[in-house]
Amino acid sequence: MIKIVLLGAGNLGHHLSKAFNKSQQIDLVQWYTRDKNKITSSGLDTEIINDLANIKSADVYIISISDSYIGNLSKELNISNKLVVHTSGSLNFTILNNKNRRGVFYPLQTFSKNKELEISKVPICIESENNQDLMLLEKISKYIDCKSYKINYEERRTLHLAAIFSNNFVNHMFTIAKEILDSKNLDFNILKPLINETVDKIHKLDPENAQTGPAIRNNNEIIINHIKALKKQDHKRLYELMTKLIQDKYGE
Repeated sequence: MIKIVLLGAGNLGHHLSKAFNKSQQIDLVQWYTRDKNKITSSGLDTEIINDLANIKSADVYIISISDSYIGNLSKELNISNKLVVHTSGSLNFTILNNKNRRGVFYPLQTFSKNKELEISKVPICIESENNQDLMLLEKISKYIDCKSYKINYEERRTLHLAAIFSNNFVNHMFTIAKEILDSKNLDFNILKPLINETVDKIHKLDPENAQTGPAIRNNNEIIINHIKALKKQDHKRLYELMTKLIQDKYGE
């Protein structure tokens, strides 16, 4: 039984707590948050604390909070020579205080508290200062039915950067698309089959070979009409930039 203390009650923290609680090989001995109200309705059989002075002994301490606060929180932990890991995609484990053994346990996925997610489909990027701790992180991944990948800092930063383009930026495009439809009282649900097909294609085709639309066809009349129809200058500039990037990529 691997004993874990989870620190942080954000989107990822909530999903990790559920995954750890379901595992027969993991004992979530404590869950720390500065504001207990964030997790009072969790329904988990674990101790919830908001004072680091009350932290218990465990095999692994997983810090799942905003990147800006990870280093300081690791300094506040009244433990030493324990395995402390963070869940950030963009930070080196050297941000953690060196009084403990350090590592990374980074689930590469987008998480929302109010959206259920099949954790077994989430890849876990792991890194540590020694092989023994790496094996422990591998076991934790296995015990929540996830596949782990030994990824170093530079590789993880590259993955995180690519994830921003493929998730965060794409979702903002969805937001803009919904704003455009809302302005004409049109239902965003009409676009969802198109969105689903776009995502499905990249499981079968390289994204480079799946590109369609007026930009790749160099249909300037449609492009000009679209730009005229957009009301917000930011949207116009974005449309023009994306059109240029596509045309430059495909030789037009």
